Amino acid sequence: MKILTYLKSKRRILFKLSFILLISFFFQVFILELVNLFYPNFSKTPDVYVGYEKYDPSLGRLASIEDVTEFCDSLYGSAKIAPGDSGTYANIVSRVMRYRFVHGYSWYHLGHNYVATLLAPVVHRDLSAIVVPDDILKYPNAACSQQSIVAMNLLMEKGFMVRKVGFYDKKYGGHFCYEVRYDNSWHFYDPNREPDEKVLADNGRPSIEELNKNKELLIKAFPRDSAEFVTSLYSTYSYGKEGKLPGKNAIMFQTFTKFLSYFLWLILVIVYILLNRRFFGGKNKA
Repeated sequence: MKILTYLKSKRRILFKLSFILLISFFFQVFILELVNLFYPNFSKTPDVYVGYEKYDPSLGRLASIEDVTEFCDSLYGSAKIAPGDSGTYANIVSRVMRYRFVHGYSWYHLGHNYVATLLAPVVHRDLSAIVVPDDILKYPNAACSQQSIVAMNLLMEKGFMVRKVGFYDKKYGGHFCYEVRYDNSWHFYDPNREPDEKVLADNGRPSIEELNKNKELLIKAFPRDSAEFVTSLYSTYSYGKEGKLPGKNAIMFQTFTKFLSYFLWLILVIVYILLNRRFFGGKNKA
């Protein structure tokens, strides 16, 4: 009997110590998440900066969709878009994206949705690439898809109809842009590769379909890229669902894991209390 009592006592101590250490670890990471939430310490210097990119570090202050919307409204001169003036506002959004971001993926890390960081390699590595618009805006870097997601989300909230435009070429890889519908037609935007805005504006800001019908104009719109690159990649266009923000499943995953990043320690506390009562309470405790 003494041996059994001794083993039970050891098991109880080991159980409590393990849970306390686990809860302590997750609570400390939770504190780090809170610190980063209220006092962001993410790098303000881009990981990669190409000289020709129109990057303005001061726009790092635009750290949420609300911030960017207010900034675009201020450039436009009003929060309400005048009838027949949708193109002006859509152009402002695209221009702000160009200056707000430098090309390069932003990823979740320890202290910013650490649960997604830990789970993504097990589920799918790309799930730690940020797709939640407000989280993308915490970083100076954003890939083509991330810049487009932020722009599309903003435009949708302003009442625009948008759609994803995807590209994939075996030689040159993939790319991600978007189109906006106004004046009864679709208009192509690519804030990441920064085509010549004047060329597009002078030709009525055509859709990608229209650009592909006029290869000379398409090549002229991307003066920094080779003609082969432009005609090969941009001819592979395909459309996403209209009025839908891409990455629905990834957004759900990242939203849920962010919740866990804040409250996992509390869930463990509740589990500890329940298990302690179930296995070490009552008669066992006596």
